[in-house]
Amino acid sequence: MKATTSHPLSPPAALVLKVIGLICILSFLIDAITLLIPFNPTDRGWQINLTTQLVERGIIPLVGMAFLLAGTWIDSVADASGKGTPIWQIVKLVALVFSGILGLLYLLIAPLHVNNVRLQSNAAIERVAQQAKQAETQLSSPAFQTQVEQRRTQIRNQIGELLKDEQKYNEALQNQQVPKEVKDILQQSKANPQVLDDFLNQQAKSFSNQTLTQIRERQQQLDTQAKTAAFKSQIQIGISSVLLALGFFVTAGTGLRGLVSLPSAPRKKSPPKR
Repeated sequence: MKATTSHPLSPPAALVLKVIGLICILSFLIDAITLLIPFNPTDRGWQINLTTQLVERGIIPLVGMAFLLAGTWIDSVADASGKGTPIWQIVKLVALVFSGILGLLYLLIAPLHVNNVRLQSNAAIERVAQQAKQAETQLSSPAFQTQVEQRRTQIRNQIGELLKDEQKYNEALQNQQVPKEVKDILQQSKANPQVLDDFLNQQAKSFSNQTLTQIRERQQQLDTQAKTAAFKSQIQIGISSVLLALGFFVTAGTGLRGLVSLPSAPRKKSPPKR
């Protein structure tokens, strides 16, 4: 008697793989539909968010395709006809067509996302430049000049009070927390009041230059952040999208080629003639 051959993987394992694969694919479809809400295709930010989310979730349907193909292959091996369950073959065909569509979608997402991120980055840099220009313009505005004059008057009054009060004047000179530059100004302005005016003019000019430097440093910092974020998004999403497209195309091509060349049922050998 011939020993009966047994398959290392049972049909229930094939069913589990097929169900998991189908759940992964359907879960991705549900996520993709919810990402479209609210539908606003003319907004560049909406497009960038959509493509980013689709690429980040792209591995889920790809894994689902792999599970589905593995399950249908096990099913076909376990089936005596070598074709597997007909209903699952239809599901497999629909899934493979969907895989080809996803491959085309992700192939289009790559250049679209890269271009949208580039335009958004340029727009952000332009906004920063406009804000910096407005801030620089305000340095020569009457409001800013009034603020500088108020600060100058406040310092003049404080130093004037010290010069009038000998006790406070000596306490300020002996105070370790008072900067040496201020002590020198106090001593010099006591003999020559013009020194105080020169010091206040220098302080006002220094304050304006310091503010201008801070504005330009902040502009440069924001420009660098915008360019870095855009570069990282372009590389990450762009390359991932191309890889996903390749994976879906390979999956669709391999699966469809397997459907075309399904194995036929084995023929029974005729008994040898005596």
